Amino acid sequence: MSKKFALMILSILTIGTFFTNSVSAATLLVEDFNAAAGTAITAANWTAHSGAGTNPLVTSEPGLTLAGYPSSGVGNAVSMTTSGEDANRPFAVQSSGSVYAAFMVTVSEASVDPAGGYFFHLGPDPVGTTFRGRVFAKKDASNNIAFGISKAATAAVDIVYTPFTYSLNTTYLIVVKYTIVDGATNDTVSLFVSTDVPATEPAATISASDVGATDVNPGTVAIRQGAVATSPTARVDGIRVGTDWASVTQAVAAADAPVDFDGDGKTDWVVVRNTGGGASGQLTWFWNLNGSANPTAASAWGLNSDFLTPADFDGDQKDDIAVWRDAPALTAAFYILNSATSTARVEPFGQTGDNPSVVNDYNGDGKDDLAVWRSSNGTWYYRTTAGGAVTFVSWGAAGDFVAPGDYNGDGTADFGIQRTNGAAGDFWILLSTGVVQPVVSFGLSTDFVITADFDGDAKTDIATFRGSNSTWYWRPSSGGADQQVPFGVNTDIPAPGDYNGDGRTDIAHFRDGVFYVYSPTGGTITFFTLGAAGDRVPAFYNVH
Repeated sequence: MSKKFALMILSILTIGTFFTNSVSAATLLVEDFNAAAGTAITAANWTAHSGAGTNPLVTSEPGLTLAGYPSSGVGNAVSMTTSGEDANRPFAVQSSGSVYAAFMVTVSEASVDPAGGYFFHLGPDPVGTTFRGRVFAKKDASNNIAFGISKAATAAVDIVYTPFTYSLNTTYLIVVKYTIVDGATNDTVSLFVSTDVPATEPAATISASDVGATDVNPGTVAIRQGAVATSPTARVDGIRVGTDWASVTQAVAAADAPVDFDGDGKTDWVVVRNTGGGASGQLTWFWNLNGSANPTAASAWGLNSDFLTPADFDGDQKDDIAVWRDAPALTAAFYILNSATSTARVEPFGQTGDNPSVVNDYNGDGKDDLAVWRSSNGTWYYRTTAGGAVTFVSWGAAGDFVAPGDYNGDGTADFGIQRTNGAAGDFWILLSTGVVQPVVSFGLSTDFVITADFDGDAKTDIATFRGSNSTWYWRPSSGGADQQVPFGVNTDIPAPGDYNGDGRTDIAHFRDGVFYVYSPTGGTITFFTLGAAGDRVPAFYNVH
């Protein structure tokens, strides 16, 4: 299998005509404890920093629920005893603004000790012992619960507590807000406690008083099991870290599922066949809507020599059947069957040798834009309105491989390339805002480049597929260890997509008329029969 559609990557070149948009607040981490019940969290992106192996932190079912919280009822929870292992998970280190860490908690028992015990905190990366934003719980003689916050302190006199107005065995939303203030010892910490999810940031329930403790640049969240005599027994779930209230309390807009013909957020089963015969025979598209009992539908569209470019060009949340036809300048064109109107659209764009696999939404308006990448000059060309002006961005050089995607989660496509560096592949990312990201060495130069969101945070993850060992590799943009999953055989056609509609890309292959799909979150394998050997798979064209 050749490295199809891969004609490009980078060189930090000058930027041509370019428009920018403001960077939105970001969701930095989402932890829904999707691993099967009984799984040690240290086997799923967490690292023990104290008491490793003693009463290890493990997932338990069911997950917690709280109406209106985006992580409600998703995955499992983590159970905490009153003594044992403490673990942390990193996120992108923040050096300005505020960091919000939200989670659901149910406390089943707590101490009457005046200081109570802390069970959650933030820290730098690596976490070390500089714990900040410690969240405490204790109870009174009537089994009423109070939650507490400190910037760093553990002594009762320095912990600020709520009244004893909360109950055992009740799920609460807790949000810790750590605000970075210029200076060395003046960052502030606040705590919000609620049984619902306010749409906008309310006044803090309590604020820490020990502001004079040293400051940190937050980069980890941690779960703590403290001393037997003081720590609460609790279950924690749905940890979400971000840079504003909405980024942790509102649902992240998941990236559109590729090859989704009915707009239900699931990749559909689609194959394309040369029914006309010959190098430029008539193409016929065959599809089954994912989850539907409807029979297979078919539509003749395009020629066998065309590039398959299904995307949502008309903004109806449904992908359109589309192809791009290679030809000299002014005659190369996109041929689109608009799903909103069932009408054809033909728009000249690009020229011989261009790569149209970079079709994406470059202005954040919810519509995919006509786009090509030209290896001869390392330039991206795109048009955001039918017949409108063409924007160009110089990013890449001949021999590079394209990796377009939304790497910062702002809803606008960014410019990514992978460049050969000896045996390795280096990823160079230019955000749509004009900010150049640090170069990331990942995978081998012979790997297929994948542009997909495996962790469901609406950000593209750096990822590759290695045909020599049939293994998928990705680096979660939400933080944590690099992931790898062996799946399929080296003659399969990669067909990544969101086949279960959970907002996360599933690993998939097409082989001789059968789709094989592996969900990294649930660990399940599904099969779907459609097509035959020799058919083309549109989902493959998300692999560059």
